[in-house]
Amino acid sequence: MVHRSVSTITSLSIILLTFSALATAVRPSPFDFPARAELHSEPALHSQGSGPQYSSGPEWPEFREAPAFRNGKQCAFVNRTENELDHICDRNSVHIAMTLDVKYLRGSMAAVFSILKHTACPENVIFHFFAADRDEQLRSLIFSTFPFLRFKVYHFDEALVNLRISPSVRPALEHPLNYARSYLADILEPCIQRVIYLDSDLIVVDDIVKLWGTRLGPYAIGAPEYCHTNMTKYFTNAFWQNRTLSRTFDGKKPCYFNTGVMVMDMTKWRTENYRAVIEQWMGVQNRTRIYDLGSLPPFLLVFGGSVEPIDHRWNQHGLGGDNLEGKCRPLHPGPVSLLHWSGKGKPWIRIDQRKTCPVDSLWAPYDLLQPSALSYQ
Repeated sequence: MVHRSVSTITSLSIILLTFSALATAVRPSPFDFPARAELHSEPALHSQGSGPQYSSGPEWPEFREAPAFRNGKQCAFVNRTENELDHICDRNSVHIAMTLDVKYLRGSMAAVFSILKHTACPENVIFHFFAADRDEQLRSLIFSTFPFLRFKVYHFDEALVNLRISPSVRPALEHPLNYARSYLADILEPCIQRVIYLDSDLIVVDDIVKLWGTRLGPYAIGAPEYCHTNMTKYFTNAFWQNRTLSRTFDGKKPCYFNTGVMVMDMTKWRTENYRAVIEQWMGVQNRTRIYDLGSLPPFLLVFGGSVEPIDHRWNQHGLGGDNLEGKCRPLHPGPVSLLHWSGKGKPWIRIDQRKTCPVDSLWAPYDLLQPSALSYQ
């Protein structure tokens, strides 16, 4: 068992001293993350009909209004005062963090819909959305689609990571929002002690409360692990041949895990300052290329061997196919609680192109796009 502490940062700093560029080492940036929207939990006022639509131009999709999902009688009481912090800090709330980007917005809407549909206590769920631009427009679009949703939109400053990001084998992996998950502990309200981070290309077909209840023990994150995967392929020869760097895995049994589904202990993140450790590894990458896959390898470097394993049913990933050609992949055997279209192929793109894979039919019923979703009812 490996428990990382502030000493981890000190050890990594020693590693960095081997690089002459340390003189210009990146310092932790000050954080100023203004919230762009208040937390919403009341229904919108609108006329009767098929539901409101929102569009600010041809690049924006139009979504139909989702049904209103209400708590069952067995659900714990949630605070309903007008004070925003009372809502955010309510101890019975389930906190879910996601990023919002126009390109993946259709997937985000489907993911939210699936979570609300399958949980017994939808009014206890709070969504924390992070957007790099058009925050107010995205907030309005979400509110028109989910009038009863409890959510908040935060602005993510891309300048925090723009100079830290290195080229990836897939350009999509270079988007600054991919790195927002490293900054959640700095952005979210201090009273939030735990959050579930989810990608936008997935749907949940089980009660999210089950995932929320994961016991993390001494670890800062929990995720399904895949220990049969060859870890060497996630790092370059330059990394493995440099003992100063590769010894970070000494004495550990690191396993691959997908960062698109994680239960995260925000208290440990703040105490141990894991954001700074991840930034330091990104600094090493910018000076000596040690990996090729965007935001995933820094997480493997920091948490590999120190992850609370979660049942694989909570991340049936890889449904987007292989990363180069996007070829179809089947479901893995066994029970499924979360389906994840990680990889090159996204179900909404394949549906529009009429080049669907069999698993895309599982995503289609959650598609709220107007009017294409109507054909899947």
